[in-house]
Amino acid sequence: MKATHYSHHRAANYIDRSRHPLLYGISQEADWISEDEFPAAPEWADVHEAWLRFIDSKGQTTRFVSRLTKSAYQRDRTFAEIAFGYFLETKCSLPIIEWEPHGEARTRGEFMVGSLNERIFVEVKTGGWEKDIKEAEGKSSPRLSQPKYIHAEARSVAPWAVIRNAVSNAYRKFLESTPTLLIIKDDYFICLDKFNADLALYCPARGQHTSGYLVENGHFADKRYERLGGVGILNVGLSVQGLRYRFSLYDNPNAVDPVKLPQAVFKGYPRYNSFSP
Repeated sequence: MKATHYSHHRAANYIDRSRHPLLYGISQEADWISEDEFPAAPEWADVHEAWLRFIDSKGQTTRFVSRLTKSAYQRDRTFAEIAFGYFLETKCSLPIIEWEPHGEARTRGEFMVGSLNERIFVEVKTGGWEKDIKEAEGKSSPRLSQPKYIHAEARSVAPWAVIRNAVSNAYRKFLESTPTLLIIKDDYFICLDKFNADLALYCPARGQHTSGYLVENGHFADKRYERLGGVGILNVGLSVQGLRYRFSLYDNPNAVDPVKLPQAVFKGYPRYNSFSP
């Protein structure tokens, strides 16, 4: 259900036609223009314009434009994919060498990065707080037309389950012959931090629990997900210092050797490979 209480002018008032030509062009064709206040601040308009310039320089605009002009939910998911590609290439020195590479069983991933001699197959899973609402209350929930955070609102969210679900849903795509990486966009009600990643990936099952994270081993605590080299969690935010990419990598100690992520990548970012309570 589309919210209609924001006007076109209010939603796009930070998009400057001369300063953000690519974002402006997309906004003129967009279904989301009356759904929310995107981009919410001029700094965010600058960031999204930079991401659009990135895919334009790669000749990939056509690949994304139809999704960027759909609903706000689809727009945000698509921008998340673009942001990941931008982050990998410009912040991690991992150039994209193939878009939508073939995965297992006729599936496709988001990117193949690295070099011809050392490639990494990358899948992206996005969702965020809107997905939490849709799964709990349905696509027509009036909560979707409200801001992410509401004062004194309490919600029951299991961030460790978000991570486990992302791994389970993506796993069928991963090859067994090349390093593999799943990146999750962190835009949920409760942060996908190291504590929750530990519970999701490394924590062993304990006792006779019937619910919660102790019912089964974390996904990297045994060999069930041995074709996945690691999980990366990325949060993109604005602070007084400017745009911030906060990234952490969780290696799978039970991955088969061909899919393990090279130790030389993601230097300068936190990297983990075991449970640390």
